[in-house]
Amino acid sequence: MRVLGIDPGTRVVGWAVIDDRKGKLSLAATGAIKARAADYAQRLAEIHAALLDVIAQHQPAQAAIEEAFSGKNPRTALVIGEGRGVALAALGQAGLTVAAYAARSIKRCVAGAGSADKDAVARMVALQLGLAKLPEPRDASDACAVAITHCVARRAKAATLGA
Repeated sequence: MRVLGIDPGTRVVGWAVIDDRKGKLSLAATGAIKARAADYAQRLAEIHAALLDVIAQHQPAQAAIEEAFSGKNPRTALVIGEGRGVALAALGQAGLTVAAYAARSIKRCVAGAGSADKDAVARMVALQLGLAKLPEPRDASDACAVAITHCVARRAKAATLGA
């Protein structure tokens, strides 16, 4: 199974393609989309087009995305939601099944604690994927964590259904 993980944003979107073969996870590709347009709508359009390119190039079977974090600032939550919506539109346009995971769940799955910091998550991503160095930028590392979480959740669900 090939899974595309997305760490959404409106300036930088992390993405990672993870292959899950018989319970062994490997990194197929990772990167970050850095939207450069000054105009907000154009930045979102850049992100949408770039995600469609990633999907076309790597042909994932499923996708996973981090849920929007509401936080204390409504404006920040709205902007994050807009970036997430653009990513979801691209995933939907490509016909992918999409699962969403809360940030704390992702951190708990990958690093063992829902309060883990970005460095701890990056180190555990590298360890779980057998990487010699940490994925960069951190947005890409976070996207790896999203994809890993989806693979683990899929296995858990299959084990529960098979029992």
